[in-house]
Amino acid sequence: MRNMRCLMAVSACLFLSLFFTLSLSAQTAVTSSKEGLQILEIDTAPFVDEPEKLYIHTDRETYLQGDKIWLKGYLANSSYVSKAPLSTYIYAELYRDTLISRIKIKMSGNGYAGVIQLPDKMDPGTYILRGYTQNMRNYSPEFMFTKRIEILNLSQFLGEPSISASLGKPASPKSENKTVIDQTSVPQDIDIQFMPESGRYIAGRPSKVAFKAIGTDGKAADVNLHLFNSAGSLLGEYISKHKGMGLFTLLSVESGGYYALVSDVKGFTKRVNLPDVQLSGAAISVNRIKDRITVVAQISAEMIGNCKLIIKNGSEEFYTKTLEKEEYHETALSGSMPYGVNSIQIQTPNGEIVSERLIFINRVFRPVIKIESNKPLFGKREAVDLTFSVTDTLGNPVQGEFSISVTDSILAPSIPNRENIVSYMELSGELRGQIEEPGFYFENPTSETERYLDLLMMTQGWRYHSKSIKKYKREYFQEISGSVAGLFRKEAKNTTLMVFAPSIQLQQAFYLEKKSTFTLEGLSFPDSTKFLFGVAGRQGGQLYGISIKAEDFPPIAFAKNYKIPQIKKSIIESAVKEQRSISTGEEMRMLKEIVVVAPVKEIFKPKYNPSPFLHTFRKEDIREREQLADYDNMMLQDYIISTFPGLYAESDSEGNRRIVTPRAVTLNGPGEPHVYVDGLKWNSTAMLDQYGMTVMDIENVAYLRGTSGAAFNTINGVILITSRKGGQSYKSAATNVARVIPMGYQKTVEFYSPKYESYKEITSPVKDLRTTVYWNPGVKTNTSGVATVTFYTGDRDAGMNIRVEGLTIWGEAVVKNGIIKRGEIR
Repeated sequence: MRNMRCLMAVSACLFLSLFFTLSLSAQTAVTSSKEGLQILEIDTAPFVDEPEKLYIHTDRETYLQGDKIWLKGYLANSSYVSKAPLSTYIYAELYRDTLISRIKIKMSGNGYAGVIQLPDKMDPGTYILRGYTQNMRNYSPEFMFTKRIEILNLSQFLGEPSISASLGKPASPKSENKTVIDQTSVPQDIDIQFMPESGRYIAGRPSKVAFKAIGTDGKAADVNLHLFNSAGSLLGEYISKHKGMGLFTLLSVESGGYYALVSDVKGFTKRVNLPDVQLSGAAISVNRIKDRITVVAQISAEMIGNCKLIIKNGSEEFYTKTLEKEEYHETALSGSMPYGVNSIQIQTPNGEIVSERLIFINRVFRPVIKIESNKPLFGKREAVDLTFSVTDTLGNPVQGEFSISVTDSILAPSIPNRENIVSYMELSGELRGQIEEPGFYFENPTSETERYLDLLMMTQGWRYHSKSIKKYKREYFQEISGSVAGLFRKEAKNTTLMVFAPSIQLQQAFYLEKKSTFTLEGLSFPDSTKFLFGVAGRQGGQLYGISIKAEDFPPIAFAKNYKIPQIKKSIIESAVKEQRSISTGEEMRMLKEIVVVAPVKEIFKPKYNPSPFLHTFRKEDIREREQLADYDNMMLQDYIISTFPGLYAESDSEGNRRIVTPRAVTLNGPGEPHVYVDGLKWNSTAMLDQYGMTVMDIENVAYLRGTSGAAFNTINGVILITSRKGGQSYKSAATNVARVIPMGYQKTVEFYSPKYESYKEITSPVKDLRTTVYWNPGVKTNTSGVATVTFYTGDRDAGMNIRVEGLTIWGEAVVKNGIIKRGEIR
């Protein structure tokens, strides 16, 4: 009651101070005295319906538990001619079967630079780093950037005994239990697709047919195939040329169709029917001889005059021609077309695409980066000065912004042909599906590579056919939305909304005249910022309630079991061996023989039992007040998701965030655990957010699944909560008050790079065994196209890998690799 009286007193003062400026206003947007801050009773912010493209450069690809992932995002408009301002914020997430970390990064002087802290204990394996903007959520999830991150296991690949059984799910991401995947039971098979050029072949006409084969591990499979017609006559034998892809030509397509006998290198063989032959329709053929591109468009007689040949990239059409005859030829030079992926289409008058062929135009002239060091040889703890010069092919200086990572060449091995900013911005970010080793097509520029790249154009889909759902705006500022209701949920009018956020010096009041819903726009706040909202009318606040809309995030796309390709396995094995040798040198104790036995279950009886059946609990299934204290300011739903593995958040049909588990997937999707608060069952986990519950509001929380939760008659598990004792709980809180800690942007964290300048620093006995020797996300070349960075070597004798990625001021993507090997850079 005292808190409510204080709030009402403050609200009265604020209301009087703003009465003469706000209470007489009939506008729907009420602006406060704080610059850029306003309440919108009707959402009038402009909507920019143009896709964005995001690439994230990380300092490396392999990490140990407890490491930091340093990252830099590069954001661009997908349209080459768009002048729309880019989003101010990007999101980066790390997950596998559950979310490990999510951060929000604000554009700053160093661009979109951030860091993800890995838990000290987490299961080794492949994790997914995902990056996106709110704008990207309007399109297919493929528009979001994804990258695989390897968390190394120090006993991986080395043949030493290790724990290989899991007795129950881990209680937190810190558990060292391992999940065993029996790969011996996976049946042998080949998934092969045949794709006629432009999507179809027509009887009586010539056609090229591409194919792509994938093994049971999800990776490309080398195959050979025997092609037969419908009469069983052998027409030819063909083999895949690159990454399971191949091509053959039919001089005149037979109406009866075709089938193939496909065999892999292990001798497995299967019969596959090719797509049905069309008797009429449209088709496109492309032939390339050096820089000359010939396009042949073919249509049936009934389509003459009713179709157009269109050539476009992801944003603009740059060629249109009405087809007035059955066969039309067009020739162009590759230099006259936009670089990157282009789409050649035949469209009907209503915009239906009846035939499509993708082609890739490679940049002939790219910016050139040169890296020079101040000396040829470096000892331990010596200063390294690296000078970067960026020019065009004529030698003219080029300005741009770049990120640079310098890593130990053994502890952080370089993965050949990995994704880079050039391959993603120009290729991977334009196509559907996963592309294996995309860097190969740019790091090995040969005529053969060009042919393989054209095969890729025939076997991958174009992602720009996805339509926007026009729901998520570009995020130029942060906002908080909510609603105000009167007694018995009646519509509230003529109320005053008070907003307090002391850490960002925000203390404002707003008069809500027309509507009971509001959006507070123009905000900019870092993570962990606390907001207090209050609402009052002319008779005070007792007759009103306030609800803050919960934030929602895109659902996690679960990664399939990922088997490290052989080319990676040997590289990662050497890194693991080196990490273990360091651990031994630093006198870290490691068991050489482990006997797996069933652990003795530690039974725990909480002081306040959250279960209506008075369960006993295992320690890992419950979090008590002393464990919760460090997270008091965290939203309860966020805490539950982060502390109990296997839980994540998704939006229900009404847009409310709820907790779900993929462990109990039904025809309707992942299941929602039951939730009990003080022994009473609540309708949904979404109510935790709707009531604004924080960790501060509870005594304990438990999560039971499997047989432990059998008493609750659900396969989805059950969340059990005891509200806070000896203090004010959410039930006794004033209904006209809401406390929230929305997701803010990550505060700036700088990479620590030690300096060895004094004799004391140089002779310090503390070992310097850095894996990432240097990271700088904000390297900018000057008007002379030059930038210089300085860092110090560590105590290891291994060489160092240099990787530079970035964008020029003209938006050209640039990547450069270098090696400092025993002090000699090449």
